[in-house]
Amino acid sequence: MKRFLLLAAACLAAHAAWADRARVLRLQTPDDVGIAAAYYPASATTAAPAVVLLHSLGESRDEWGSFPLLLQHNGIAVLSFDFRGHGESTRRITAGGPQLVDHQAFTQRDFQNLLLDINTAVDWLEEQPAIDKQRIVLIGASLGANLAVRYAKEHDDLAGLVLFSPGLAYKDVRIDDVFPQLRRLPVRVVVSVRDTFAYESSRRLLDARRIEGHARDFKEMIVCSGNQHGTEQLRAVKELSGVLIHWLRQVLFNEAPDEPALPPPPSLTNAPPAKTQPARRPNRPLP
Repeated sequence: MKRFLLLAAACLAAHAAWADRARVLRLQTPDDVGIAAAYYPASATTAAPAVVLLHSLGESRDEWGSFPLLLQHNGIAVLSFDFRGHGESTRRITAGGPQLVDHQAFTQRDFQNLLLDINTAVDWLEEQPAIDKQRIVLIGASLGANLAVRYAKEHDDLAGLVLFSPGLAYKDVRIDDVFPQLRRLPVRVVVSVRDTFAYESSRRLLDARRIEGHARDFKEMIVCSGNQHGTEQLRAVKELSGVLIHWLRQVLFNEAPDEPALPPPPSLTNAPPAKTQPARRPNRPLP
Protein backbone atom coordinates (compact mmCIF):
# COMPACT_ATOMS: atom_id res chain seq x y z
CA MET A 1 0.00 0.00 0.00
CA LYS A 2 2.85 2.35 0.85
CA ARG A 3 4.16 1.92 -2.70
CA PHE A 4 0.82 2.95 -4.21
CA LEU A 5 0.49 5.98 -1.97
CA LEU A 6 4.00 7.10 -2.85
CA LEU A 7 3.20 6.77 -6.55
CA ALA A 8 0.08 8.88 -6.16
CA ALA A 9 1.91 11.51 -4.11
CA ALA A 10 4.69 11.64 -6.70
CA CYS A 11 2.21 13.01 -9.22
CA LEU A 12 1.92 16.27 -7.31
CA ALA A 13 5.66 16.67 -7.01
CA ALA A 14 6.06 15.76 -10.67
CA HIS A 15 3.83 18.56 -11.90
CA ALA A 16 6.25 21.41 -11.24
CA ALA A 17 9.32 19.45 -12.28
CA TRP A 18 7.91 17.96 -15.47
CA ALA A 19 5.17 20.27 -16.74
CA ASP A 20 7.66 22.22 -18.84
CA ARG A 21 8.66 18.96 -20.52
CA ALA A 22 5.30 18.57 -22.26
CA ARG A 23 5.42 19.44 -25.94
CA VAL A 24 2.34 20.54 -27.89
CA LEU A 25 2.03 18.98 -31.36
CA ARG A 26 -0.12 19.29 -34.44
CA LEU A 27 -0.42 16.03 -36.36
CA GLN A 28 -2.04 15.49 -39.76
CA THR A 29 -4.14 12.41 -40.58
CA PRO A 30 -4.22 10.79 -44.04
CA ASP A 31 -7.62 12.42 -44.65
CA ASP A 32 -6.27 15.88 -43.73
CA VAL A 33 -7.70 16.34 -40.25
CA GLY A 34 -5.49 18.30 -37.89
CA ILE A 35 -4.96 16.47 -34.60
CA ALA A 36 -3.92 18.41 -31.50
CA ALA A 37 -1.65 16.44 -29.19
CA ALA A 38 0.69 16.74 -26.22
CA TYR A 39 3.87 14.70 -25.89
CA TYR A 40 5.43 14.01 -22.49
CA PRO A 41 8.94 12.59 -23.04
CA ALA A 42 10.49 10.27 -20.50
CA SER A 43 13.81 11.19 -18.98
CA ALA A 44 15.82 8.18 -20.09
CA THR A 45 19.25 7.67 -21.59
CA THR A 46 17.96 4.82 -23.76
CA ALA A 47 14.80 4.39 -25.84
CA ALA A 48 11.85 4.54 -23.46
CA PRO A 49 8.47 2.78 -23.44
CA ALA A 50 5.40 4.86 -24.21
CA VAL A 51 1.67 5.08 -23.66
CA VAL A 52 -0.95 6.57 -25.99
CA LEU A 53 -4.02 7.92 -24.19
CA LEU A 54 -7.41 7.70 -25.94
CA HIS A 55 -10.16 9.80 -24.36
CA SER A 56 -13.89 9.11 -24.34
CA LEU A 57 -16.66 10.51 -26.53
CA GLY A 58 -17.31 14.22 -26.07
CA GLU A 59 -14.15 14.76 -24.02
CA SER A 60 -10.58 15.80 -24.89
CA ARG A 61 -7.05 14.93 -23.84
CA ASP A 62 -7.63 17.07 -20.73
CA GLU A 63 -9.86 14.25 -19.46
CA TRP A 64 -6.75 12.42 -18.23
CA GLY A 65 -5.89 15.16 -15.72
CA SER A 66 -2.51 14.58 -14.09
CA PHE A 67 -2.25 10.93 -15.17
CA PRO A 68 0.21 11.72 -18.03
CA LEU A 69 2.53 13.42 -15.53
CA LEU A 70 2.45 10.39 -13.26
CA LEU A 71 3.31 8.11 -16.18
CA GLN A 72 6.10 10.44 -17.25
CA HIS A 73 7.47 10.61 -13.71
CA ASN A 74 7.70 6.80 -13.75
CA GLY A 75 9.84 6.68 -16.88
CA ILE A 76 7.04 6.18 -19.42
CA ALA A 77 6.65 8.63 -22.31
CA VAL A 78 3.10 9.72 -23.08
CA LEU A 79 1.28 10.90 -26.19
CA SER A 80 -2.18 12.28 -25.47
CA PHE A 81 -4.31 13.74 -28.25
CA ASP A 82 -7.77 15.07 -29.09
CA PHE A 83 -9.75 12.82 -31.40
CA ARG A 84 -11.15 14.52 -34.50
CA GLY A 85 -14.24 16.53 -33.69
CA HIS A 86 -13.09 16.96 -30.07
CA GLY A 87 -11.06 19.52 -28.16
CA GLU A 88 -8.71 21.35 -30.51
CA SER A 89 -8.99 18.81 -33.34
CA THR A 90 -11.89 20.41 -35.21
CA ARG A 91 -10.50 21.32 -38.64
CA ARG A 92 -10.09 19.41 -41.88
CA ILE A 93 -8.16 20.98 -44.74
CA THR A 94 -10.08 20.82 -48.02
CA ALA A 95 -9.70 22.38 -51.47
CA GLY A 96 -12.35 24.88 -50.48
CA GLY A 97 -10.62 25.81 -47.22
CA PRO A 98 -10.87 24.60 -43.62
CA GLN A 99 -13.92 22.50 -42.79
CA LEU A 100 -15.38 22.22 -39.29
CA VAL A 101 -15.34 18.71 -37.76
CA ASP A 102 -17.77 18.17 -34.87
CA HIS A 103 -18.35 14.81 -33.18
CA GLN A 104 -22.01 15.71 -32.62
CA ALA A 105 -22.56 15.44 -36.38
CA PHE A 106 -20.63 12.17 -36.81
CA THR A 107 -21.93 9.37 -39.00
CA GLN A 108 -21.07 5.71 -38.46
CA ARG A 109 -18.21 6.12 -40.92
CA ASP A 110 -16.85 9.10 -38.97
CA PHE A 111 -16.67 7.01 -35.80
CA GLN A 112 -14.76 4.30 -37.65
CA ASN A 113 -12.39 6.96 -39.00
CA LEU A 114 -11.28 7.72 -35.45
CA LEU A 115 -8.93 4.79 -36.00
CA LEU A 116 -7.04 7.00 -38.47
CA ASP A 117 -6.28 9.35 -35.59
CA ILE A 118 -4.79 6.49 -33.57
CA ASN A 119 -2.75 5.36 -36.58
CA THR A 120 -1.39 8.88 -36.99
CA ALA A 121 -0.50 9.19 -33.30
CA VAL A 122 1.22 5.81 -33.03
CA ASP A 123 3.09 6.33 -36.32
CA TRP A 124 4.45 9.65 -35.04
CA LEU A 125 5.47 8.06 -31.77
CA GLU A 126 7.26 5.18 -33.46
CA GLU A 127 9.30 7.65 -35.52
CA GLN A 128 10.79 9.24 -32.40
CA PRO A 129 14.36 8.03 -31.68
CA ALA A 130 13.71 8.33 -27.94
CA ILE A 131 10.87 5.76 -28.09
CA ASP A 132 11.16 1.98 -28.10
CA LYS A 133 8.46 1.11 -30.62
CA GLN A 134 8.26 -2.44 -29.29
CA ARG A 135 7.05 -1.13 -25.93
CA ILE A 136 3.92 0.91 -26.67
CA VAL A 137 0.69 0.50 -24.70
CA LEU A 138 -2.71 1.96 -25.57
CA ILE A 139 -4.89 3.21 -22.71
CA GLY A 140 -8.46 4.06 -23.67
CA ALA A 141 -11.61 5.19 -21.86
CA SER A 142 -15.14 4.20 -22.90
CA LEU A 143 -15.31 4.72 -26.69
CA GLY A 144 -11.53 5.19 -26.59
CA ALA A 145 -11.22 1.73 -25.02
CA ASN A 146 -13.24 0.17 -27.85
CA LEU A 147 -11.12 1.96 -30.43
CA ALA A 148 -7.98 0.69 -28.71
CA VAL A 149 -9.24 -2.89 -29.11
CA ARG A 150 -10.08 -2.39 -32.79
CA TYR A 151 -6.60 -0.95 -33.36
CA ALA A 152 -4.92 -3.81 -31.47
CA LYS A 153 -6.68 -6.39 -33.64
CA GLU A 154 -4.88 -5.01 -36.72
CA HIS A 155 -1.54 -4.23 -35.01
CA ASP A 156 -0.05 -7.16 -33.15
CA ASP A 157 3.10 -5.29 -32.14
CA LEU A 158 1.51 -3.48 -29.20
CA ALA A 159 2.93 -4.21 -25.76
CA GLY A 160 -0.40 -4.05 -23.92
CA LEU A 161 -3.84 -2.52 -23.42
CA VAL A 162 -5.53 -0.78 -20.49
CA LEU A 163 -9.27 -0.39 -21.02
CA PHE A 164 -11.43 1.82 -18.82
CA SER A 165 -15.13 0.85 -19.06
CA PRO A 166 -15.19 -0.85 -22.47
CA GLY A 167 -18.54 -1.86 -23.92
CA LEU A 168 -19.64 -4.52 -26.35
CA ALA A 169 -20.36 -1.59 -28.69
CA TYR A 170 -20.25 2.20 -28.42
CA LYS A 171 -21.51 4.26 -31.38
CA ASP A 172 -21.35 1.17 -33.62
CA VAL A 173 -17.71 0.57 -32.69
CA ARG A 174 -18.09 -3.10 -31.77
CA ILE A 175 -15.44 -5.16 -30.04
CA ASP A 176 -17.29 -8.34 -29.08
CA ASP A 177 -16.37 -9.75 -32.48
CA VAL A 178 -12.61 -9.07 -32.19
CA PHE A 179 -11.72 -9.02 -28.49
CA PRO A 180 -11.67 -12.83 -28.12
CA GLN A 181 -9.30 -13.02 -31.11
CA LEU A 182 -6.60 -10.82 -29.63
CA ARG A 183 -3.31 -12.61 -29.19
CA ARG A 184 -1.94 -13.15 -25.68
CA LEU A 185 -1.56 -9.44 -25.19
CA PRO A 186 -1.19 -8.12 -21.62
CA VAL A 187 -4.57 -6.56 -20.76
CA ARG A 188 -6.13 -4.80 -17.82
CA VAL A 189 -9.81 -3.86 -17.85
CA VAL A 190 -10.92 -1.30 -15.27
CA VAL A 191 -14.63 -1.14 -14.54
CA SER A 192 -17.00 -0.15 -11.73
CA VAL A 193 -19.39 -2.80 -10.49
CA ARG A 194 -22.44 -0.50 -10.66
CA ASP A 195 -21.63 0.79 -14.15
CA THR A 196 -23.93 -1.94 -15.39
CA PHE A 197 -23.38 -1.95 -19.16
CA ALA A 198 -19.59 -1.62 -18.95
CA TYR A 199 -19.34 -4.17 -16.14
CA GLU A 200 -21.42 -6.83 -17.89
CA SER A 201 -19.68 -6.10 -21.20
CA SER A 202 -16.27 -6.52 -19.57
CA ARG A 203 -17.21 -9.84 -18.00
CA ARG A 204 -18.49 -11.19 -21.31
CA LEU A 205 -15.44 -9.98 -23.22
CA LEU A 206 -12.96 -11.48 -20.76
CA ASP A 207 -14.90 -14.75 -20.49
CA ALA A 208 -14.75 -15.08 -24.27
CA ARG A 209 -11.01 -14.30 -24.21
CA ARG A 210 -10.41 -17.05 -21.64
CA ILE A 211 -12.45 -19.56 -23.65
CA GLU A 212 -10.22 -18.83 -26.67
CA GLY A 213 -7.18 -19.47 -24.49
CA HIS A 214 -5.74 -15.97 -24.86
CA ALA A 215 -5.94 -14.77 -21.25
CA ARG A 216 -2.50 -14.29 -19.70
CA ASP A 217 -3.71 -14.45 -16.11
CA PHE A 218 -6.86 -14.34 -14.01
CA LYS A 219 -6.39 -10.74 -12.90
CA GLU A 220 -7.22 -9.01 -16.15
CA MET A 221 -10.30 -7.32 -14.68
CA ILE A 222 -9.89 -4.66 -11.99
CA VAL A 223 -13.28 -4.01 -10.38
CA CYS A 224 -13.94 -0.78 -8.52
CA SER A 225 -16.91 -0.23 -6.25
CA GLY A 226 -19.29 2.58 -7.17
CA ASN A 227 -20.73 3.52 -10.55
CA GLN A 228 -17.97 5.65 -12.08
CA HIS A 229 -17.38 5.38 -15.81
CA GLY A 230 -14.13 5.71 -17.74
CA THR A 231 -11.57 8.12 -16.29
CA GLU A 232 -13.95 9.05 -13.46
CA GLN A 233 -12.48 5.97 -11.77
CA LEU A 234 -9.01 7.54 -11.70
CA ARG A 235 -10.38 10.48 -9.73
CA ALA A 236 -12.70 8.48 -7.47
CA VAL A 237 -10.33 5.66 -6.50
CA LYS A 238 -7.09 7.20 -5.30
CA GLU A 239 -5.12 3.93 -5.39
CA LEU A 240 -6.01 3.14 -8.99
CA SER A 241 -3.27 5.19 -10.68
CA GLY A 242 -0.64 3.48 -8.53
CA VAL A 243 -2.04 0.02 -9.28
CA LEU A 244 -1.92 0.67 -13.02
CA ILE A 245 1.56 2.20 -12.92
CA HIS A 246 2.77 -0.83 -10.99
CA TRP A 247 1.34 -3.17 -13.64
CA LEU A 248 2.66 -1.07 -16.54
CA ARG A 249 6.15 -1.18 -15.08
CA GLN A 250 5.92 -4.97 -14.91
CA VAL A 251 4.88 -5.12 -18.57
CA LEU A 252 7.19 -2.43 -19.98
CA PHE A 253 10.28 -2.80 -17.77
CA ASN A 254 9.98 -6.52 -16.99
CA GLU A 255 9.82 -5.76 -13.29
CA ALA A 256 9.10 -8.80 -11.17
CA PRO A 257 5.62 -8.66 -9.65
CA ASP A 258 5.58 -8.29 -5.90
CA GLU A 259 1.85 -8.72 -5.49
CA PRO A 260 2.20 -11.45 -2.80
CA ALA A 261 4.03 -8.94 -0.59
CA LEU A 262 1.41 -6.21 -1.10
CA PRO A 263 -2.13 -6.32 0.27
CA PRO A 264 -4.83 -5.61 -2.31
CA PRO A 265 -5.84 -1.92 -2.41
CA PRO A 266 -8.95 -1.37 -0.26
CA SER A 267 -11.03 0.15 -3.05
CA LEU A 268 -10.21 -2.48 -5.63
CA THR A 269 -10.41 -6.16 -6.31
CA ASN A 270 -8.48 -7.83 -9.12
CA ALA A 271 -11.07 -10.51 -9.84
CA PRO A 272 -14.77 -10.16 -10.64
CA PRO A 273 -17.11 -11.23 -7.84
CA ALA A 274 -19.28 -14.28 -8.40
CA LYS A 275 -22.29 -12.03 -8.81
CA THR A 276 -23.02 -8.32 -8.79
CA GLN A 277 -23.42 -7.03 -5.25
CA PRO A 278 -24.33 -3.48 -4.25
CA ALA A 279 -21.55 -1.54 -2.61
CA ARG A 280 -22.21 -0.40 0.95
CA ARG A 281 -20.75 3.00 0.14
CA PRO A 282 -19.23 4.37 -3.08
CA ASN A 283 -15.55 3.55 -3.48
CA ARG A 284 -15.35 1.20 -0.51
CA PRO A 285 -14.28 -2.45 -0.48
CA LEU A 286 -16.73 -4.87 -2.01
CA PRO A 287 -18.14 -7.39 0.47
